[in-house]
Amino acid sequence: MNNLMNKLIKKFAVLFTAAAVISAVSGCGAASEKDSSKLQVYVSFYAMQSFAEEIGGDKVAVYTLCPTGTEPHDFEPTATDIAGLSDADVFIYNGLGMEPWIYSINDVTAGTDVITVEAAQAVPNISEDYDPHVWLDPENAYAQMYAIAEAFMQADSENSDYYAERLADCRAKIDKLTDDYKKAAKGFSQNTIITSHRAYFCLCNAFGLNQMAINGVDNSEDPSPAHMSEVESFIEANGIKYIFSEPLSSTAVVDAVASDTGCEVLILDPFEGSADGKDYFTVMYENLDALSRALK
Repeated sequence: MNNLMNKLIKKFAVLFTAAAVISAVSGCGAASEKDSSKLQVYVSFYAMQSFAEEIGGDKVAVYTLCPTGTEPHDFEPTATDIAGLSDADVFIYNGLGMEPWIYSINDVTAGTDVITVEAAQAVPNISEDYDPHVWLDPENAYAQMYAIAEAFMQADSENSDYYAERLADCRAKIDKLTDDYKKAAKGFSQNTIITSHRAYFCLCNAFGLNQMAINGVDNSEDPSPAHMSEVESFIEANGIKYIFSEPLSSTAVVDAVASDTGCEVLILDPFEGSADGKDYFTVMYENLDALSRALK
């Protein structure tokens, strides 16, 4: 693992040197398109973009490295992607292995004035082998928003009150979201969900649910025939009628399980990316609707 990490760091150090001779370009467009009057915020992928926009509002310009529609696990930045980091005031990523390519970016920003936020580190009681999709527990999402707000206040102290007010608005929305989930969970007749990959521990842990995942955390390998058989036997033994797929992943394996068991496929979004710009709260309420349908 250390050898692989060293190779990645060397690779991207070379890429960054090459990018230095290119006009500064972000993952979202040319430097000429940037609004220099705003705080320049770079983020790793869509969930971090949504949180930055919730807190930053019209005081920040947010640039996302991982393109919409791409799994953050699978993304690999190019020299062009990272060139714009030389203009960044704040760089935000999740951590916990969600972005395995992030170490090379951190090597580039080390020793600079860029304020770096590893948002998952703001979540209490997190271990290194924890499910990185921590934001699916609303309280964890708020902890990440809080860390982002602190970074914005540090980088742009003149607008601290603005960021604090937006954080307070998020606190109110998180409280309502949590309450709505808890109320719905009281009416669930089942408590186990079948998911396409192991991304929902935090969501389940927050609201008294369990997950049986077809694939692992990174969803990169097909499950073994033995595990497929285990999942299908569990579905049949427990009378489960619905299984969950997600927007950015192939549905082939989920469709196979659905065909074998007669289940209907619903969408449960881990909020890794959004093709239509939905924010965190919109997606979480859509997830609640799907869970309510499957578990009542």
